[in-house]
Amino acid sequence: MVLKNFFKVTPEKRQVRIKSKKGVVYNNPRWWKKIIFYFGSVLVIISLIFILYIYEPIMIGWVHYKLIDQSKIEVKIAEIESQGSGETLAPEPTLVKSSEFKISIPKIGAETDIQQDVSPYDKEEYLKVLKKNVVAQALGTAFPGDGDGKTMFLFAHSSEQRILNARDNPVFYLLGKLENDDVILINYRGEIFTYRVYTKKVVKSKETDYLNYSENGKEILILQTCWPIGTNWQRLLIFAEKI
Repeated sequence: MVLKNFFKVTPEKRQVRIKSKKGVVYNNPRWWKKIIFYFGSVLVIISLIFILYIYEPIMIGWVHYKLIDQSKIEVKIAEIESQGSGETLAPEPTLVKSSEFKISIPKIGAETDIQQDVSPYDKEEYLKVLKKNVVAQALGTAFPGDGDGKTMFLFAHSSEQRILNARDNPVFYLLGKLENDDVILINYRGEIFTYRVYTKKVVKSKETDYLNYSENGKEILILQTCWPIGTNWQRLLIFAEKI
């Protein structure tokens, strides 16, 4: 009822004095004021629909995340890792042994292909890749199994994308839900590589030093997305170590 009244023209009121008594007299607004009011109401409705349209993938992803049974995540991870080692298990996990290059994050229900060797500095190149709803592996960074001191950098979404591109590539939108010890799985050349999250950082959008990040004695995976969710103001980085 309140929402309905929001889009109704409210009669104007003015204080009047009739002899010794005070009161309020209502009168309808003029025609041009009504036109302005209804035009503004239409703009509000269109804006709300547009916002819902843009962020629909984020909302769907959030609902999907809420429906995931987190108690079964460890079991699913064990199944996937065993499948990657060549053992036969039932039921068949989502991410199976193959020659594909894919990422799976069970906690948030994210899974997609990885496009390798994408330049993070070539706007035309990475926008073309990200529109395919895949994750990009930054050119010059490592691959799974390259060894200690190496880092693979994966990114999705971009500060250079237009507002409508928020509908594209929503794979990493829920990275903020990841905490320490959460698992990330990479399927690379028929082998499953397991990484565990150990920290996360929010950095400025222009900070690109992490493309050359490394730690002695660790093989690192860094995931990047724009932050806060649905904006491009900053970057959220998830750090995970291969186990």
